[in-house]
Amino acid sequence: MPSYTRAGMDDEQEHGGILTARALIAEGIRTVFALPGGHILPLFEGCRVEGLRLIDTRHEENAVFMAEGWGLATGSPAVAAMTAGPGLANALPGLAEANAAGVPVVVLAGRTGINQRGRGAVQDLDQLALVTPVTKWRAECLNTSRIPEFVAEAVHQARSGAPGVAYLEVPQDVFGASALPADRPWPTGYAGEPARSVPVSGDVERAVALLAGAERPAIVAGSGAFFSGAGPALDAFVKKTGIPVTTTSAARGLVDDDDPRCAGGLVHGGIALASADVALVLGSRFNANLVYGGLPLFPPHQQVIQVDVRPEHLGGLRRPEVALAGDVAATVEALAHAWTGPPDRHAAWAEQAKQGARMSMETWESECDRPANGLHPGWVALEVCRFADEQGTGTFVSDGGDSVLWGIAFSVAHRPGRNLFIGSAMGTLGIGLPFGAAAKDARPDEPCFVFTGDGAFGLSAMELDTCVRHRLGVVVVVVNNGGWGDVRHEQRMFYGEQADQGAVLSTIGYDRIAEGVGAHGERVEEREQLRPALERALKAASDGVPAVVDAVTDPDVMSDLMRNLGGLNVM
Repeated sequence: MPSYTRAGMDDEQEHGGILTARALIAEGIRTVFALPGGHILPLFEGCRVEGLRLIDTRHEENAVFMAEGWGLATGSPAVAAMTAGPGLANALPGLAEANAAGVPVVVLAGRTGINQRGRGAVQDLDQLALVTPVTKWRAECLNTSRIPEFVAEAVHQARSGAPGVAYLEVPQDVFGASALPADRPWPTGYAGEPARSVPVSGDVERAVALLAGAERPAIVAGSGAFFSGAGPALDAFVKKTGIPVTTTSAARGLVDDDDPRCAGGLVHGGIALASADVALVLGSRFNANLVYGGLPLFPPHQQVIQVDVRPEHLGGLRRPEVALAGDVAATVEALAHAWTGPPDRHAAWAEQAKQGARMSMETWESECDRPANGLHPGWVALEVCRFADEQGTGTFVSDGGDSVLWGIAFSVAHRPGRNLFIGSAMGTLGIGLPFGAAAKDARPDEPCFVFTGDGAFGLSAMELDTCVRHRLGVVVVVVNNGGWGDVRHEQRMFYGEQADQGAVLSTIGYDRIAEGVGAHGERVEEREQLRPALERALKAASDGVPAVVDAVTDPDVMSDLMRNLGGLNVM
């Protein structure tokens, strides 16, 4: 059982902020992302006293995005904190995104003091009602001595089973009051090996029989596979069976894109998935990201095996032939144990799947050779991705509308937690810089690149100041096309070439904004300027100075995928 009493102070009472910080440390938390306010000042003091790293942000939404980014980068829970009322209201988009993505995030919020409730106090709000639709678990602690108990439970709820957002609020007077930790048992030991569920053996055998009898089986691994730590099990299963695999969302990199059995991300590996006669879906729901289990990824004749830790996530719009309710890592291990077929049975099919992914990549690359009035956004993405890959192990974050598609298409994943983008169906913009900052904090010795659109970057650009203050050396490349490109395209498609009201932005100098907060900034308008600018940006970032490369691109150029996205009816 972890100790929540500081050495030499066993009999001294301490305020709730100190108890909270100590409880978080005991649960393995390294960093708290937060924006200060009177309701949570005891927590800030607790972090100082206990030595818990505190990264103070410029907006509450971005504090939660940073916590989500930490979870996506590490697979471990992270914590965001904010003050009451409007502080929490500002954070709601972050809660909605992290919970939809199934990322283990603990949100700590201050709350109006108990004696001030219902009197029209400043920032008084029914916060539990507000967060109910966007959290997995929520609670309020009304007793200072029980704060460690509630913190331990919140961390457990965030990461157990299907991960999500656990919300804990503490009233201001409870946070500030002093107490000894309650002399009572509370849940402990969650930082160890989690409990794992496995499907019944009969269902496992049915799944193995279906895969063994297939001519063109394929695997698609999603976020549930990443958060169950299924990388080693999946890699071993793919080697044992020879079945090609595609990784998507948080699962990117669970199997190296360079592996001969890996078809890469869904943008390229979707070709193999659409051609498969049996599909093994690991830790993904049939939502818009998987086009609801239908065409073009899942043809009607295809047989589906679906694995998810939560039975209610199985099926939906596409009913699987075999539904396996269980932890993804444990279930894949069970499938491998039951497999008796030869490892080279699907070698030819795996090479065909790999070749399909190569052809898809070549098609995307050929788009970059089309005429453009200035820099082609796809070419910028291709060059930035190549440059990032040359640096060795590091993190690549993609954000924006059309820009996110270019980033996802050209970035490669060699290890888990290094290829980050919105993996939920929320389509949230503005996550690029917060995700990058969190990844850089988690792995300070590795480079981190953020590829983002100008609209998306504007939603969180002030976090450059946060990166400067905390020496988080991220390299940000902004596709500056002077507008919300995907929205502008949709307007013109439906209402004519002149329709773009509300979708036009100025091509302001984001490099100048970077310089204004003490970061490194450069503007790029010609092809030959890009690589030298990236080299100088990386040099600045290696010295702890965030850098922005502002790439001015053709506003009329858009990826073929974005142009055709409306036909998939995913919105």
